[in-house]
Amino acid sequence: MNQTRLNNEQTAEKAEYRLTREERETLYRVDDLDNTCYVDSTIPKDIHRLERQGWIETGVQYYNDGTVMAKQFKAPRSLLSPRSYQQNKPKSDKPRRVMTDEQKRKMAEGRKAKKALKEK
Repeated sequence: MNQTRLNNEQTAEKAEYRLTREERETLYRVDDLDNTCYVDSTIPKDIHRLERQGWIETGVQYYNDGTVMAKQFKAPRSLLSPRSYQQNKPKSDKPRRVMTDEQKRKMAEGRKAKKALKEK
């Protein structure tokens, strides 16, 4: 719809529909010229992680109901550190820690005490 705006400002873009899980993605782009990493994400888990890690937010898109659809971030290239990946790497050979009934009881008591302190 083409309507004349009285104040000449652009309205914020909003999505017409919600993204499905198959449509969500996170893209990392490294600019070698300014040595900066740019991220564009529509995956809420990745967005929250980038916010907690202190990446600089450069943009936000919203759904029509006002919830966040996507966010863009930037940070120095040094914050992006790819790890080695071995597809068929076996899980740890260490045996799992076996707890005695007394240890389990002590841990349960500790959790109850912590919960009681929070409620006060």
